[in-house]
Amino acid sequence: MEKEKQFGGKLAGIGQFCFYAGLVLELLIVIIDKSAYINPVEGQLFRITFILFLIKVCCTKFSLKEWLWLLVFLLLAGSCYMFSGRDEAVRLVVFCAAFKNIDLKKSLKYTFWITLSGCILLVVLAVTGIFGNMYIVDEGDRGIRYCFGLGHPNAFYCMYWVLVTLGIYLYWEKMKSWIYVLIFLAGIWLYFLTNSRTGIIILLFSLLLSLFLAYGKNIRDSRWVYIAGIAAFLFCVGMSVWMAYYEPYEGPFYPYDRFFTGRITSMNTLEGGGGILRNWSLFSRPENTKYFDMGYVRLFYWYGIIPGAVYVILYAMLIWQCYKKKNYMGFMMVLSFALYTMLEAHFISVYLGRNYALFLTGAYWSDMLHCRRQKLRAGGEPPAEGEIQEEYWWQGWRFFMKQSGR
Repeated sequence: MEKEKQFGGKLAGIGQFCFYAGLVLELLIVIIDKSAYINPVEGQLFRITFILFLIKVCCTKFSLKEWLWLLVFLLLAGSCYMFSGRDEAVRLVVFCAAFKNIDLKKSLKYTFWITLSGCILLVVLAVTGIFGNMYIVDEGDRGIRYCFGLGHPNAFYCMYWVLVTLGIYLYWEKMKSWIYVLIFLAGIWLYFLTNSRTGIIILLFSLLLSLFLAYGKNIRDSRWVYIAGIAAFLFCVGMSVWMAYYEPYEGPFYPYDRFFTGRITSMNTLEGGGGILRNWSLFSRPENTKYFDMGYVRLFYWYGIIPGAVYVILYAMLIWQCYKKKNYMGFMMVLSFALYTMLEAHFISVYLGRNYALFLTGAYWSDMLHCRRQKLRAGGEPPAEGEIQEEYWWQGWRFFMKQSGR
């Protein structure tokens, strides 16, 4: 028994090391992508992170129900890969599974400080003229727009908002009201430099929701707030489907594209119509590779209707899980990401380190799917910790083979 505990402790240590090594590498890939540098070995680096997260999964004990759910999601992700040729779905499943027994807040603190340091470095390199562009000249009516070495003004503002959102999530209990004011003033100043209209709108939403949740105990504990959040998320998905149904220059919807700053037109005028509804299929196709702004349209277009629907269901469940866990600022972050994704596809990408909602999904998926619900003992008492059966993957496989008579 003592040797088994020592062996389990060593495996856990190896798993933890591999997880954080993979996380740091994923974050560095994101920072490199934001720079002007073209990463020639990005695909190979993704393979390394996948292996590191897979080692973490192999070094972790799961219950039988958790293993079965992982098998279901891997089959779904594998089908997506076979039909579309995109491996991000498989990487996503392994990434989320690797969060078992990981300190969520610790991992997000690593993410915050590494991402912040990387972005500051890119800004300094651009300001000093060493590497990267300070601004671009917009082809439309917005003239000079500053990007500070992060490739595009919208990308720069998005990273500012992302870091603000994650910072509030991590430190909201210590934040004073004047810090929110400073964040708002900095956001206004950056808006005049970047002219990122979507960015400023979602920043204002995140700040207001954060204030309501931080200072309104009755608000943050009300289930109706979270139900409204789920409804808002599903409305955004529905709007995206409606926009994908629209064909170029036909029907009554086109004149209202100005409210979406031309995103519908920019997608539909791509060769073949881009992500319009007639290009969707159950598990997507290899030719569905076009890039455009609308995130949920890209989700269904790139990965297929079935994987997209599963993503939407799990995301709605994640919002509700924030209510059950009383993770108030987790709700703010997840809902903000959900609303932003309707107009920007920043979080529907090959870069797992961009989307912090995936971190919460990794931490909560077992509870969301009721994998840890155990029968009560006699007298209605909950089961003791040792009564919850969890096994490594090879132990589960050995049990399966024994039961099947092989």
